[in-house]
Amino acid sequence: MPARPFATLAFTLLAGCASTAAQPPAPVADVPFVTSSGLVIGTLSYQYVDQGAAPSGPWVVHFQRIDAPSTQDYALAVDVDPARHSGVFTGTLPAGVYSFRAAASDNRHFDAGAMKLPFEIQPGEVRDAGHYALRPLQGR
Repeated sequence: MPARPFATLAFTLLAGCASTAAQPPAPVADVPFVTSSGLVIGTLSYQYVDQGAAPSGPWVVHFQRIDAPSTQDYALAVDVDPARHSGVFTGTLPAGVYSFRAAASDNRHFDAGAMKLPFEIQPGEVRDAGHYALRPLQGR
């Protein structure tokens, strides 16, 4: 009967599988996720800018790195809600100490309404840069 050769073949295959040692997975390089930048999140409001008229162009916030030998300017785009005259900005900044310099829209720059303290970015961290309300009735 042909059943016997099938049984022999199945037994041979199973025996071969059992005798083959399972190879452990290749080790993955243990490299921690390290970056030289940090993620910055903050808010901006422009309630009374230009006597209540909101600029129509995109908003950008500018931060100045103050711990470097020469000052460096970094710009982050602001996702604006025109109905609320405010927005949220996010982006990455290299590790360092920063201060808010200005916000810009329609080729006009606006300073913050109150002096904000500098903040420090560490590699790989998420930092809340705070809320910046723009100085009313002022633009350059």
